[in-house]
Amino acid sequence: MPYNVELTLFIVLASVAGLAFLFWFLYGPIKRFLYAHYTVRMYYKRVYRVALDNDFYLINEFTNRTAELEEFHIDHILIGNKFFYCIRDRYYDGAIAAKEDNPSWIFFHKEKGEYITNPMELNKLRVQRLSLMSGIDEKLFVSIVLINDDCFLTPFQPKSGNSFLSSLKDFPKLIEELEAREEDPLNPWDIAVAARDFSEFNRRDEKK
Repeated sequence: MPYNVELTLFIVLASVAGLAFLFWFLYGPIKRFLYAHYTVRMYYKRVYRVALDNDFYLINEFTNRTAELEEFHIDHILIGNKFFYCIRDRYYDGAIAAKEDNPSWIFFHKEKGEYITNPMELNKLRVQRLSLMSGIDEKLFVSIVLINDDCFLTPFQPKSGNSFLSSLKDFPKLIEELEAREEDPLNPWDIAVAARDFSEFNRRDEKK
C-alpha cells in the first residue's frame, strides 16, 4: 500500500477514534446539562412519544390562575382513554430520601443534604385546581411527577391510587398499567371537549 494512502487512512481512523472518545467523554456532562437546564423540553420527547403511540391528546406548558389570582403551572396534560394525567417534570442531580405523605423530602447533592418541598404534594394541588376549573371530577385525574433516570430514590410504595412518582424510563409502563385498570373508559366526545377546554384555558401565550 502506498505511503500516502497509509497516512491518509491513519489520519482518518485517528480522527474517528478521537471523535468517538470525545463523544463518550462529553456525552454524560452534556446530557446532564440539557436535562437540568431544559427539563421540560427534554422530558417532552418521552411524554410526546407516549401520546403519539396511544393516540392521546397532549397539552404542554399549561398555565392559569386560581380565583385568588394565584398562578399555577402544569408541564403536560395527557388525556388518556380512562384518565387525565397532570404531569410535572423535575430534575434532581443527586439522591432523595422520600415518602409520599411527608411535606418535605431530603435531597442529597454534592455530599450536602437539604430539605425540598414534596413535589407530589404540590402536584396534587395543581390537580385540585384543574379539577375545579374544568368541572371534571378529581377522581378522573392522575398526578405524576417525572424525574430523571439517574436520580437515586429511596423506594416507597404509593399510598394513593392517583398520585405517582416515576422515572422517565418507567413512564410508558406506568401509563400502560393505569390505562389497563378495570375502569370505564371516558366518553370520546367528553375527551375531545376536555382537550378543547384545556387548550382554551391555557394562558401560556399571554406572557409572550
